[in-house]
Amino acid sequence: GFSGGLDSSVLLHLLAQHPELRANDLRAIHVHHGLHPKADAWAAHCEASCAALDIPLAVARVQVVAAGDGPEAVARAARHAAFERELGDGEILALAHHRDDQAETFLLRALRGSGPDGLGAMRPWRAFGRGWLWRPLLAQSREALRGHAIAHELRWIEDPSNADERFDRNYLRHRVSPLLREPCPQADPPLARSAALPAQPAAPLAPTDEAVPDT
Repeated sequence: GFSGGLDSSVLLHLLAQHPELRANDLRAIHVHHGLHPKADAWAAHCEASCAALDIPLAVARVQVVAAGDGPEAVARAARHAAFERELGDGEILALAHHRDDQAETFLLRALRGSGPDGLGAMRPWRAFGRGWLWRPLLAQSREALRGHAIAHELRWIEDPSNADERFDRNYLRHRVSPLLREPCPQADPPLARSAALPAQPAAPLAPTDEAVPDT
């Protein structure tokens, strides 16, 4: 899943280094939500990035219809539906969620009173559509990904909506998480580990492909 942002740009760059993945039809999909005036330019950026790596790209245009769950949830549902349509039998969809995302998801679900399943947050592997969903970067921090991107001179999109604190996740990221790190600078790793604990008993068996190398 390639948005063109920092995280997915790093993941695409890492996956592109694996000859065995290329031999198994590595390709990218960009979901065009049409919600931002620069959405066409972002799709063009993704096309250029994939062309430079010689990786095929599919651009899936979706229509995001407002609903009671809020714009984030509706856009996510449309995106996942597009991913599911694209995925073939037994194929693996790789997404670029990282350790900071996991910690934020755990906090959000805890604040909403989620039970053990909800607190399990994101799993590295789970069944998805006709295949699997894989998150190989869950052990990596956002700063590690940024360091990799800078070291390899990657170019990525900065979505201005990521700074909009009207969205719960952004408010948590920009306001709450920095406060947590003042008394506990290493707050994210234990939160991410806590998120992994409830999911472990229910995690399905997954393919045993090697994880992406550490960044």
